[in-house]
Amino acid sequence: MRKEIDKLLSDAKVDLALITDEANMRYLSGFTGEGYLLLTKNAGKVVTDSRYTVAAREECPDLEIVDWGKIGYYKPAMDAVKEKLIKAVGYEDMYLTVAEFKQFEKKLKRYAVLKPLGVKADELRQVKDDTEISLIAEAEAIGDRAFARLMLDLGVDVRKLGEVGKEVARYHVRTPIDALKSTEKQIAAKLEFYMKDEGGEKLSFDTIAASGLNGAKPHAVPTDRLLKKGELLTLDFGCVYKGYCSDMTRTVAIGKPSLELTKIYNIVKNAQETALKLIKPGMTGKEIDALARDVIKKEGYGQYFGHSLGHSVGLKIHEKPGFSIKEKTVIRPNMVVSVEPGIYVENVGGVRIEDLVAITKDGIKNLSRSVKELISV
Repeated sequence: MRKEIDKLLSDAKVDLALITDEANMRYLSGFTGEGYLLLTKNAGKVVTDSRYTVAAREECPDLEIVDWGKIGYYKPAMDAVKEKLIKAVGYEDMYLTVAEFKQFEKKLKRYAVLKPLGVKADELRQVKDDTEISLIAEAEAIGDRAFARLMLDLGVDVRKLGEVGKEVARYHVRTPIDALKSTEKQIAAKLEFYMKDEGGEKLSFDTIAASGLNGAKPHAVPTDRLLKKGELLTLDFGCVYKGYCSDMTRTVAIGKPSLELTKIYNIVKNAQETALKLIKPGMTGKEIDALARDVIKKEGYGQYFGHSLGHSVGLKIHEKPGFSIKEKTVIRPNMVVSVEPGIYVENVGGVRIEDLVAITKDGIKNLSRSVKELISV
């Protein structure tokens, strides 16, 4: 990471970077605990406490580990500035609280100028290397397997759901679930258990299980509502594998849905497939967003697709750049972004379908393998 650290210092025109965001700390040092990093061109310190010092020594063998519990939280930063004659310190204004900043400022302003880093540290993480993409792909594969196991429990012949379904059918026995006696909370809990059972460290966000009219809420919270025949159920879920996040959404039918819901599903599916075929590096996020949005608009549902088409994923579940009507960033190879069009109609229901894709030199590699034909349980 020395190259990335040098770039950060150079771009920000600072002598020392004070890194407090957990994802940026992990990316620049490997440290996964609480505290902060002090990074200069030739050295670095992890400032933490006794809960994490042993782990920090293992994770960051090339950095000095300082236990702030013995000397005070802000003193290591002051000492580093004084010892190395630092003139400019870059701090993560996007993540420090006002109270924390005031304390750092109080300790450091006598010796150095404090300069906000803005998103400069975050931008280092935008383009992933092959190892990062493989970890995201494995996190997404865990979600694929968890979803197939849930479908198996709900009575779906998962052998017809592609290679993931065949794999699940070979290695897992059905644990029957009656959809009509299940609540949104219970379905979400089952899916979360399977993600952890398949190797996920934790959830990358709170699972969404939205049935019926709740499907019109893009970020619905699972309730005690029982599933009902003729409704759609939207499942948005993800896990973390070795620090990296996954994200996937599938919408399934409980029995036979209405003609309107079936129509909405097919429009969303067509919008997503259209975008997946046409995404290329060199396009802006705005141009990519329009690929799917225009399909939905032409079908008369433009007003019911309110969120962006996608967001980058990595050490955080929501990273930049994204695919949105305002995104001017040029999309580059090895960015990993979600593609998730949706239609949400109040008093009717909603549909979202989401894949994670890695941008390649001439298109995309889809990291999601779960089928997108409408599954009926």
